[in-house]
Amino acid sequence: MLFLLLVMRLVHILLGVFWVGTVLFTSIFLLPAARDAGAEGAKVIGGLGRRISAVLPAVAGLNILAGLWLFWRVSGGFQPAFMHSGTGVTFSFGGAAAIAALVIGVVVARPAMMRAGALAESAARAPAAERDAQLAEAERLRLRAGAASQVVAVLLVLAVAAMALARYV
Repeated sequence: MLFLLLVMRLVHILLGVFWVGTVLFTSIFLLPAARDAGAEGAKVIGGLGRRISAVLPAVAGLNILAGLWLFWRVSGGFQPAFMHSGTGVTFSFGGAAAIAALVIGVVVARPAMMRAGALAESAARAPAAERDAQLAEAERLRLRAGAASQVVAVLLVLAVAAMALARYV
């Protein structure tokens, strides 16, 4: 049982580092730089967005499942005494923030980014009359994805802070 605990903890930490690091890098550096680069930046986001959108939800989902298993284990099966303790409340808050981040990422950010990428690619081949409308819509969607990514980033920072501090609360 100790081996499984160590594996799950390692999985949870490594996947969490990857998830949070990717979201922070994307929302703080990549999306603003791509926006500043204009049409060329949209091409980069289109290609990279497909890869990130394929991998990140799976990483986040596995991270949350590992975290739930660890939480179940440390709480003795979600015993009320533990769940009402400072540690239990803090772990619960962190887990809820991570789950909310996953939902916002999958329901808002991912579809907006995927659609913006598709529109940017389509605009490159579209007649001039349609191109401007498609590029404007792609920009609106990129802004929506960027705003959602910033919300996800804040939620993930809160989740990491809760996980780091829970044992001491």
